[in-house]
Amino acid sequence: MKTKLAAAALAALAASTTCAERQDLAFDAQRHSVTFTATSTDCGMDMQLEFLFVGPNSDRDYEAMFVTDAPIKDIAAAFEKAGIPAGRPYDPFACRLWPAGVSLKIEPALDTLVREMRGDTTPRLLYAGGTRGADGVPEADTNMPAAVFALYNCSQSLLQFNDSLEQSPTYGRFQPGVKIPKGERRTFTLTWSGTNEIKTLDLILAPGKLPEAMATLRDKSRESELDVLCDFSPELTVKEAGEIATALAMVDSVRVKLNGTKEGQFFFRAYLPLEKWRDRAERLAQPPEVRFCADGSIVVTEIKEDWSDEESLDPKLTPVERKFNDVAEAARLASSLAARTMTVLVFAQPGETLGRLYDFRRKVSGTILNWYVFAE
Repeated sequence: MKTKLAAAALAALAASTTCAERQDLAFDAQRHSVTFTATSTDCGMDMQLEFLFVGPNSDRDYEAMFVTDAPIKDIAAAFEKAGIPAGRPYDPFACRLWPAGVSLKIEPALDTLVREMRGDTTPRLLYAGGTRGADGVPEADTNMPAAVFALYNCSQSLLQFNDSLEQSPTYGRFQPGVKIPKGERRTFTLTWSGTNEIKTLDLILAPGKLPEAMATLRDKSRESELDVLCDFSPELTVKEAGEIATALAMVDSVRVKLNGTKEGQFFFRAYLPLEKWRDRAERLAQPPEVRFCADGSIVVTEIKEDWSDEESLDPKLTPVERKFNDVAEAARLASSLAARTMTVLVFAQPGETLGRLYDFRRKVSGTILNWYVFAE
């Protein structure tokens, strides 16, 4: 009797991990797989694809091969029930320029569906999970482009390529590899092997510790791909930060993803600004300039643009400086001036420590997408 009860319990457990709740979507927790149906758009063999799959409410079906029959939130829930862990999606505001996550195998195979037009190797497919709202629901479920699988880096997309693929440079790279009549439904299965190919690493960057940090990157990257968060010590000088950033730029790659910033710090590429941006006439826009002076004061400069000369293709630039001894006051003005460009240019002496810059950075309100630090 006990043997029969045990067998019944095992059968019930197996049934609970394999689900076919609906014809257009199913998951299997034992195989770590998700199966869904999608309808062909037949967008044309010459279409420059932006998406392989979009959700049923998307307005971008004209540049996608398929529209999923199930809502995106239900597809995301199926991945979770299948035991497939969400990675971390591309997020430019968080300086996460490399999507990260576990590898997935898709059936039918990707190369039977999509043509890679540049002769490059198609990156591996991963489950990033897409950006989520406060309630945990994927933003893609309600926000356009309603991406299930964008072929470029799209924050909302549940599925991503394991690469840093900006939208404009990627445009034209992928086209349909097969003609499927419009309205024809196909079934797709995505499976995770159960192995996580990528490890996270908090990399401490402190004075005199660069050789040790680079050795850690080298050794850890031999074991697996790395999703790295760089921690620039506030004791570092601007000059030292620039030297470290130069070294990091040489290893930033699919294998060693330098992603994100520690709260209140700068992304490593902030210390590698284009030198020509020192010349205001070379800039496409005029963000505020913030100078950290040796006497402890901070000078915030607004660059006013005068377009009144109709014969000139360039505006007349007039800098207006304001000097502050109070960091919070300087930050308030910089916040206001940076609202349009979402950019701040920071100028400091090479020997200035990052701690002072961090103090200002934390007091700046609003969304600043780009910080650039110049050594004077």
